[in-house]
Amino acid sequence: MIIDVNTYIGHWPFRKIRFNSAQTLFKHLENKGIDLACVSSINAIFYKDTQQGNIELSEEIKSYRNIFIPFAIINPSYAGWKKDFIYCIKELKMKGLELYPYYHDYKLTDDNCIELINLATEMNIPIHLPCAIENIRQKHWLDTNKNLSIEEVSQVITLCEKAKFIISNGSSHTIAEYLNKTSKIKNGNVFFDFARVEIFNNDLYKLIDIASIDNIVFGSVSPFQYIEPQLVKLQYLKIEKIDKIKGNNIKALLNI
Repeated sequence: MIIDVNTYIGHWPFRKIRFNSAQTLFKHLENKGIDLACVSSINAIFYKDTQQGNIELSEEIKSYRNIFIPFAIINPSYAGWKKDFIYCIKELKMKGLELYPYYHDYKLTDDNCIELINLATEMNIPIHLPCAIENIRQKHWLDTNKNLSIEEVSQVITLCEKAKFIISNGSSHTIAEYLNKTSKIKNGNVFFDFARVEIFNNDLYKLIDIASIDNIVFGSVSPFQYIEPQLVKLQYLKIEKIDKIKGNNIKALLNI
């Protein structure tokens, strides 16, 4: 079984993307051998009220809950964020919290964000922190020119010791190395994907060595990126217990 921790549905304002509806993404993932996928709303990133995107996502995947695991995108600097988050978890049955401080113009260490992360932790909900969506070197002139601040990640991990974080779509081996020195990530509460980590220069093995095989998960960033490179990495990865990376780690994290 392969579980993809990072997929999206919705409209991207800056270029045309394929497989961005529930129906087309479902078929795309199925064709590539992906059994389950955590999914969030692109629209929620850009709507003034992120909750409208969360509700749209929940409606769109109704017929596809056998493959899609919805994550809620919440902006803690927007009014009503606490009510919206609780609704997403209790009523919409979402399994994760996804944060975009570089789009929503706040810091992970802001009081509201810390309160949101602590609330998610109390509800046994992991926090997904995508480092980026697209490469900012090729960005549209109206798109953000920022990525996730690793310094802020380190600080928030220290402030929220019991929270469980998923860090995706970044230079995970260098991030893990930095966090290991500053935030003691080996308590097992920080998980990494390898979407932007090379295998042929041993960077992926370095990531596994730093974070441990128990904390590596599969993420494709579909439909923004191709799934095949991540599947190739799995094929070339010569380690025992690879099923942990394919899906067992995220199954345990999400209690599914």
